[in-house]
Amino acid sequence: MNIKDLELFITVAKLGSFSKAAKSLDTRRAHVSRRIAELEQQLGAPLFTRTTRVMALTTSGKRYLAQITPLVSQLNHAGEVFKHRHDDIQGKLRIGLQPFVDKLMDKHIAHFVHAYPQVQLEVFIVPGQHQDIKRLHLDCMINAGEVSKGNIAKQKLMTFERKMYASSVYLEKSSVIETIDDLHYHSLLGFRDAEGTLEHQWRFQQTNVSANYKVICSDYNSLYHFCLGGAGITLLPQVIALDAVENQQLINVLPELSAGFTDINILTPNDTPLSPVAKAFVEHLTDTISINGTANHSDRSVCDIALP
Repeated sequence: MNIKDLELFITVAKLGSFSKAAKSLDTRRAHVSRRIAELEQQLGAPLFTRTTRVMALTTSGKRYLAQITPLVSQLNHAGEVFKHRHDDIQGKLRIGLQPFVDKLMDKHIAHFVHAYPQVQLEVFIVPGQHQDIKRLHLDCMINAGEVSKGNIAKQKLMTFERKMYASSVYLEKSSVIETIDDLHYHSLLGFRDAEGTLEHQWRFQQTNVSANYKVICSDYNSLYHFCLGGAGITLLPQVIALDAVENQQLINVLPELSAGFTDINILTPNDTPLSPVAKAFVEHLTDTISINGTANHSDRSVCDIALP
């Protein structure tokens, strides 16, 4: 378990609702529900009683809340004291973000800006080729997918899964999709990566589909908006489609199929040492993404508290 899960539990207990807690923390209700369920599984006891109308703490939940509230407060206070040391880090930082990656990193970068008030940040939206690091004199770059060989160090930040999506508008006007073979009768939207490679086939767990595209885009933002507008079916990172799916604007077509997983990496030059600002930025992203559980799903244990 980590401190974010404990804070999440405290928020749910205070507000008495997964939905209210999700709104307060600017996240999805499903994420809150999943994290609480995992916390209960780790502790081996239910923390809440749930009915269709009321949600309340169990006896164990009340005792656990009383135990962890002062501990979480102390940990957060220690973190605030540590943050003052960030004032020693100052200077300029130039980073490159691949289109759509900016949407995944925005909150983490905003948190870095807040934590390091003496740093001036300059952000470039780049195609994703590692050559952009030298061309634009970047300290680092965040990109999705494979990286061609070069004098580049890479560190994984998170992994996303690609699935098939279409807008409800498109599906209402099109023939029914019951099997993967039905895709041959639909408008498909394709992706060309930063190296210029076009996916001529959609590769799934058990089969491949040859793709005859109506639209080809070089970034996922464009694919997302064309798909949302009803242009056809495409493969999208699940993480950027979630909100539209929850709002029923996009539909996960044949949800049992997956087009595999892709890493998002932070790239830095190997031939020059990182500046103190760049090193702080890399460490901030790898630490906060891991702790928040939005990336590599590694759990950082904060403290072991026995449940009465």
